[in-house]
Amino acid sequence: MKKCLLFSLLFCSYFAFGQLHDGFDDGDFTANPAWVASNSGNDFTVSNGQLQSNNETASSTFSIGTANTLATSAVWEFWCNLQFNTSSPNYVDVYLVSNQTDLLNANINGYFVRLGDTNDEVSLYKRSGSKTSLVKLIDGIDGILNTSNNRLKVRVTRTEANTFILERDITGLGTSYVTEGTATDATYTTTSWFGLYIAQSTSSFFKKHFFDDFSISAYTPDVTPPKLVSAKAIDAQHIEATFNEAVDATALQTANYSVNKGYGNPATVTAGTGNTYILTFTNPLAEDSYQITVTGVKDIAGNAITSPDNTATFIYTAPYIAKPGDVVINELFADPSPQVDLPGVEFIELWNVSQHTINLKNWKYSDPTSTATLPDMAINAGEYLILCAKADTLEFKPFGKTLGISPWPSLNNAGDNLTLKSDLGTIINQVNYADSWYKDDTKKAGGWTLELIDPAATCSGIQNWSASNDVSGGTPGRQNSVYTTGTTAEPLKLLTAALVDSVTVRLTFNRFVDSLIAANPANYSVNNGLGQPVSALPVAPNFETVDLKFTSVTRGYNYQVAANNITDCSGSIIASTANTANFFYAQKLAKGDILINEVLFNARTGGAKFVEIYNNTDHELDLHNLYLATTKAPDSLVTPKQVSATSLLFQPKAYMVLTTDPDNVKKEYQTQNPDAFIKMASLPSYPTSEGVVVLVSDNKRIDQFNYSADMHFPLLKDVKGVSLERSSFSRDANAPGNFRSAAASVGYATPGYKNSQYAEDASSTEEVYLTSKTFSPDNDGFEDVLLINYQFDQPGRVLNATVYSDKGVLINKLAKNLTLASSGSLTWDGLDQYGDKAPVGVYIIYFETFDTGGHLKKYRKTCVLAAKL
Repeated sequence: MKKCLLFSLLFCSYFAFGQLHDGFDDGDFTANPAWVASNSGNDFTVSNGQLQSNNETASSTFSIGTANTLATSAVWEFWCNLQFNTSSPNYVDVYLVSNQTDLLNANINGYFVRLGDTNDEVSLYKRSGSKTSLVKLIDGIDGILNTSNNRLKVRVTRTEANTFILERDITGLGTSYVTEGTATDATYTTTSWFGLYIAQSTSSFFKKHFFDDFSISAYTPDVTPPKLVSAKAIDAQHIEATFNEAVDATALQTANYSVNKGYGNPATVTAGTGNTYILTFTNPLAEDSYQITVTGVKDIAGNAITSPDNTATFIYTAPYIAKPGDVVINELFADPSPQVDLPGVEFIELWNVSQHTINLKNWKYSDPTSTATLPDMAINAGEYLILCAKADTLEFKPFGKTLGISPWPSLNNAGDNLTLKSDLGTIINQVNYADSWYKDDTKKAGGWTLELIDPAATCSGIQNWSASNDVSGGTPGRQNSVYTTGTTAEPLKLLTAALVDSVTVRLTFNRFVDSLIAANPANYSVNNGLGQPVSALPVAPNFETVDLKFTSVTRGYNYQVAANNITDCSGSIIASTANTANFFYAQKLAKGDILINEVLFNARTGGAKFVEIYNNTDHELDLHNLYLATTKAPDSLVTPKQVSATSLLFQPKAYMVLTTDPDNVKKEYQTQNPDAFIKMASLPSYPTSEGVVVLVSDNKRIDQFNYSADMHFPLLKDVKGVSLERSSFSRDANAPGNFRSAAASVGYATPGYKNSQYAEDASSTEEVYLTSKTFSPDNDGFEDVLLINYQFDQPGRVLNATVYSDKGVLINKLAKNLTLASSGSLTWDGLDQYGDKAPVGVYIIYFETFDTGGHLKKYRKTCVLAAKL
């Protein structure tokens, strides 16, 4: 008797220590049983009867565990709620078997269930020492934990044969377990610890791990054969067979199934969800009743199915199987407040756009956090159905056919992912909306529905949704106010191609294009060796433009881009006659390519200043990379202003006027080319007394003109509204006399066309020569100054130039000890040394130069100062 009592006490003691049941109802994890947590117990707490993480350290790991010796022939079960999307740095390892008390230890032998990681799955691992030794024994289904609020129960069974069975129930109730898989491993058969290891990254994951109802119990060997619970025809060639428990690989053998009436064995068998298997037959079923018989299928414990639990009957009736797009989410009311004229509660509207009546029984309507199963209700062809919360059903009954459901997947104001699935699990329609789809800030604030534009459109998202235009705020139960078939009389066209930067070309179409098709680089080609782009990015939100990226684009070519296979939202493909556009990538701007040709720095009262530029090359240039600037002491660039924010071609030998007010300049002055104007938001500061105009590209000065009011024709009484014009393109802008007052005969400025003071460059074999031997300084635009040209074999000579009358009287000194370039010009404006206009007559220009070696050269040139009669 004493021996029996002792044995009973030992037996009970063993199982009391080996088993675990903790629901944390006592509000404490330090006793009954005692859990040991990291950070002196501060990493966990008990809240509302649940174990909750309490660690607030980013990029950390922490753990909690309790003693346990049950390692084989055991069943582990627990509930958890992870209120975040799992990821590689955010997951939970539940150690079923561990030889270490501290689960943060670098070397652990045992088994654990991982919740999360990169694939958001529930899987079983074996660990032998360090973390690098991990072996995945059961690979769970990806995406199970890809929600922001994961409630689930997990159960792991280890049989006496060391076969692990991993099951999970994402309802969190423990009534709908689905088997993730099985594996046999006997590496570790003893344990000392059970517990949790948690990895978290940022504050977004702090205190969002909840656990409850931990249970570790002895496994009771299964001696009961499996049962065939039901069979149903999914369609004419697929039958779903459901067993009452998990079965082994024998369930995948086609010879173990037979259907009467001559159909025999299936061609293939595949595992479904849970304990279901899908049988595929080559010959389609006729509409009839059938019996299926199962033989040889065993459960995990090896028990074979027996009669009479191995048969099931089913009836096949050929239904219409809904296809994706047959029923669409046609309207949604995410933000009912402030109320316009609809009930102040949420709804969505379904529309059966097919030609068939469709039964919604067991269909699923869901968002990422909740799912509603629809009842046995049919929706006729072309019919609308309003879905709302069950409590709000009467609110929408007056608008049309209404179905109240529970739970109601609430609609987030900012956006949500709504999914409609058939009873077969097929996604019939899915809408991942955002509040940007309203395209109207007032309606976005609430009270208006979002409506689908065209259910047949190939485009989706913001391209095919818009805020309702109905005065009530929406159209539940009737055709949408924004509905259109998407067809248009005007064909789809590629309008322009423009270079955005050195590797990006932006295409612009005449309306929305299908963003998915437009994102395929293979749909584009460019000539002159450029080929296909590296990437194609349709530009949201309207997707009328597409940015093409290339590795590099060679300058100096005119390119033609072709857009092939592009469609609009109605599916209309772009025609070959409307799918091309040209763009030009100009050479980099070099010094002297673009010249400052005319400057109006002292505009009339109420007028606008301007700078005229000239393309001094024989090819097109791009003004996109040209900047207009000025300088400050000593000579640094300031306030550069971009001439054009986009590519803008500048034709060779053409003029362009830069101003803030083109209309004003055109009104004030004669304009031969009204298109030769660029409106700029602002110009650099150009004072009326003196200043500097600089053209800059890629931080290089292309041309520079240092102007002064003193450059104006001295006899002008008022220089307001008078521009300074360039005379010669071959001479430096700052060469003496190269900028002069515009002629009175043209209205004192020539914006956009040839300057009144322009002088053709003369040519001569002489070292010193006059462009013309006569001049008349009357500012009429014809030979207003005397141009004295020089050309030497080398630069560096020093010049003294003097004007004498024909009687040898000194009139003016044009230069004194002036160092010369190898070639250039001097001007005489007809004034004497006192600033008075010299009288009409003959004058002698005395030109004397010498070099550093003292070699002296003298020249005398005769000219005539003339005047109009």
